[in-house]
Amino acid sequence: MEPVFSILFAHRNRDSERIKISFDSLRKQQLQNFEVIFVDYGSEKGLVKELEKLEREFPFVRFYHLAVPQLLWNKSKALNFGITKAKGDYVFIADIDLVFHPETSILWEKLQSPDKFYLFQLGYLDKAESQKLSGNYEFGDLKSARVGEVNGMILTSRESLMKVNGLDEFFHFYGSEDEDLFVRLENAGYQEEQRKEEYFCHNWHQSFSGTEDKLLTGNPRVKYIMRINQRHFERNRDRGIIKPLRQGEMGNFIAAERSEALKNPDMNLEIPNILARVEHFLREELPSRKGEVVQVEFFEDEFYTSLKHRLKKGLGKQTQPYISMKEVNDMVLKEILYNYRDHNYSFRLGKDLKRIDFILEV
Repeated sequence: MEPVFSILFAHRNRDSERIKISFDSLRKQQLQNFEVIFVDYGSEKGLVKELEKLEREFPFVRFYHLAVPQLLWNKSKALNFGITKAKGDYVFIADIDLVFHPETSILWEKLQSPDKFYLFQLGYLDKAESQKLSGNYEFGDLKSARVGEVNGMILTSRESLMKVNGLDEFFHFYGSEDEDLFVRLENAGYQEEQRKEEYFCHNWHQSFSGTEDKLLTGNPRVKYIMRINQRHFERNRDRGIIKPLRQGEMGNFIAAERSEALKNPDMNLEIPNILARVEHFLREELPSRKGEVVQVEFFEDEFYTSLKHRLKKGLGKQTQPYISMKEVNDMVLKEILYNYRDHNYSFRLGKDLKRIDFILEV
């Protein structure tokens, strides 16, 4: 029998224990009228092996491992791929931190409406309460520290998601992709309904404060990315957009075979963190290389941290304008977001955070 509901998870490099907790809560559902589609978008190899073990433990889950660790995290792309694989007439977009009430699927059975989409409350567990999830617990005994209403969860028809061409793949890293989807569904004529049942809990994890937006770490981020994503959402909302602009067919991704082309670049460059050099390459040189594979290594010039440079800069003497490697990082990532997000590329930070390796099939 075909499933009525398809539950979608998009994932990269989260711990396998919380995934198992979420799947266990689905295994306890009183009505097994669903399938689970789990899209792994470029996790590390060791974690992928752990996920393969879970695949054998939970036969109702269909795992898709997209080998794209070289790409920036894009939840929208991962979910759009999952939507194209869904067999159910209705889709529920989930989160890897979710714990489901055992009667959730019974509730969904009552909410089948082709003209509506449903949003749900989410109870956030604190760290101590979340520790109960690793043992035997009763859902009704879990005590939420707070309840949120905008949380990414949505139940809607698969047809409605196809009509709006899925999630907007402009959104990278995190933020606003869910609100944007809700508004575009309304623009397409679907009615929003907020449900009050307390059927979902959120497994605690350390909150992302945004520090990585401002500092260069091993995890690629853009400064003020939440504000950029928010502005994109506001533009879509204000213009009444239904299908994302500049977006092709949903569900496309860079297959491993295609990424092989990046191993044979037509051009290799090394560019120091000098503002004029970085900016000219990104804005002028790179667009002029259409049809080529370009590899560039941005590196921190030794002069940048030298005493001589600091003295000249402090005295206000004429010197070549340098930028930090964090500023280089943000300039490159913004070029990807705005101009090359659908291209075949690889972006990697050096372990010492003084080098950035960027390869692009222009």
